[in-house]
Amino acid sequence: MRVILGQSTKEAVEVVTSMVLERIISHPTSVIGLATGKTMEPVYAEIVKDALKAKTFFDKAFFFMLDEYVGLKDDHPSSFKTYIKTKLIDPLKLHESQFAFPPVHLVSSGSAGEHYEQLIKEAGGIDLQLLGIGINGHIGFNEPGSLKESRTRIVELTPETKEANKRHFGEGLMPDKALSMGIGSILDAKHLVLLATGKSKADAIKYVLNHHDDPSCPATFLKSHPYFTLVLDPDAASKISLKI
Repeated sequence: MRVILGQSTKEAVEVVTSMVLERIISHPTSVIGLATGKTMEPVYAEIVKDALKAKTFFDKAFFFMLDEYVGLKDDHPSSFKTYIKTKLIDPLKLHESQFAFPPVHLVSSGSAGEHYEQLIKEAGGIDLQLLGIGINGHIGFNEPGSLKESRTRIVELTPETKEANKRHFGEGLMPDKALSMGIGSILDAKHLVLLATGKSKADAIKYVLNHHDDPSCPATFLKSHPYFTLVLDPDAASKISLKI
């Protein structure tokens, strides 16, 4: 595991942005796994800004989304499909055909997880997977109790996760379930990059750095990956020793 401490949130975001752009520039046909959430918003804004300025082309790359709520329409303003369309696809004039979205429409048939796993396999696997972390240590929607071997599946969202995300739904009801890549699916990626920013993530980061393979904090499983980079801003790193 490699830990990079940014001197500011902006610097931490720039570190992650450069990793993505360098991968695309050096390997234009890369397969990139994308996370969503508030932490990733400045990353995608920076990617768009830098890519347009440098005329970096993403037209040969392919992208897999990490997760999606169950029960929302594709065009729901709070769906992750809408999120990435707004923040990356439209600004960079990419094609939706370059993206694979968790097939929530197959949930009722029971084949959604298996179908997504097959798509990842057919793409040759994910070269670089972006990740955020929940305040309870979840990765994607792999809540506490998730197993290291878990694959893409339907997960029940915890009250903490629902509370953290309900602001996106206004007066509408927050979904109870999501379709998410599993821990095992994530660990299959060739490179993992986790960005944590803000004081709300400090406890989770401290726990991750002091524990190994603990199902109560799924992010601890990532430490076994040979190419796992953890990028922190000062607030997220505020409860750990800077000598790590």
